[in-house]
Amino acid sequence: MDGIKKIHYAWWIMIGCCFMQGCMLGNMMNAGGTLWPMIIAPVEQGGIGVGQLGPLALYLTVYFITTSLTYPISGRIIASGKIRLYFTVCVIAICLAQAAMGFYTEVWMFYITGAIYGIAGAPIMVVASTVLVTNWFDKRRGLALGISQCFSGIGGAIFPLISIALAEQLGWRMTYPIIALISLVLTVPWTMFVFRAKPSDIGLKPYGYEEVSEKAGESKGKSVMSGLPAKVALLSIAFWAIFFYQGIEALMSGYNAHMTGFTDSIGLGMGFGAQMLSLSMIGYVFATLIMGPLVDKYGGAVPTYVTLGITALTLFGFAVFRTEVPLAITAFIFGMNSVIVTISAPTLLAELFGRKDFAKLISYTRISGIIASFGASSMGFVKDITGSFVPTFYGGIVILAICALLVAVALSQKKKLQERWEQ
Repeated sequence: MDGIKKIHYAWWIMIGCCFMQGCMLGNMMNAGGTLWPMIIAPVEQGGIGVGQLGPLALYLTVYFITTSLTYPISGRIIASGKIRLYFTVCVIAICLAQAAMGFYTEVWMFYITGAIYGIAGAPIMVVASTVLVTNWFDKRRGLALGISQCFSGIGGAIFPLISIALAEQLGWRMTYPIIALISLVLTVPWTMFVFRAKPSDIGLKPYGYEEVSEKAGESKGKSVMSGLPAKVALLSIAFWAIFFYQGIEALMSGYNAHMTGFTDSIGLGMGFGAQMLSLSMIGYVFATLIMGPLVDKYGGAVPTYVTLGITALTLFGFAVFRTEVPLAITAFIFGMNSVIVTISAPTLLAELFGRKDFAKLISYTRISGIIASFGASSMGFVKDITGSFVPTFYGGIVILAICALLVAVALSQKKKLQERWEQ
């Protein structure tokens, strides 16, 4: 019992975030397309008979649009501190929406699930873990954020295996409700009974607060939730630099949608492209575990620039390599680019603006995801016009250079912003 008492409550928050990331983002989104081929099959084969992936995949477009519109509202609710009921209702709504997919008979019905995913998923799939870890950790914040975020990749790797195994035995229609129930059971206990918006809700300080404060020479009377008010932050150059940095960099996710098309276009087949996509997902898991400690040791700037540089090198690799082994290695390393959205951007935001209105600010920056929704389609148009994916890779390198410039602009304002932090 004494050993249990010594565990800071922040670590229980992190463990809950791991389950939430794996069962929500990992299951619903990263593994969401696993059963699509069965769904679009002819009616006599058990599908809905749509015959094409495009119309079905539009439910993800509905998700991206609705989630971007919902972020500001969810950010305000999370900032109010009343998160347990809100998170629990959102998780239940997401799971019911996934379960309902097993009963759909028309493609437009899936768009309903997409809309529910967007409205309820805005806080759960992206914002919640970032806000909770930021509020609960001063020391080892990067490590905790990295561990919790990597579970979206772990969930994205595990749930497809479970889904396929169930679908082969029970069919895709029964699989969706079963997977939804598993996710519900694994997530709701954390949102309902464990999560607290901030340590002061139960009379605690963030993990490592005293140690970090002493090193920084801060007075012990300083509020742990100090920072810049959202209304002031929104008027700063730094905020908009981070906003566009996050949105523009997220265009990189568009390459995932074309991985099989790229490998097929260079004669390596679509199957190898699917393997590259899996390697990229595994690379993301490793990157989150590496990025977290680096952020703890060096802050957000250095790991961000290193990640942008390495991602640029992987795009160059995609442009020039034409054999399987070099491309497989490149795909694995390319997976690290996703930590920019999940770890780098939130860390930079916290360093610049503090905790005071972090929930609101991170929600506002997530609206930039609308930019990312054009990534896959624009790459497709470039391929159609030029007949090759190579121009998109070089274009991506230019985009990453712009991202580095935006980060530099934001960090140039860091000292001035921190001097204006309020208690």
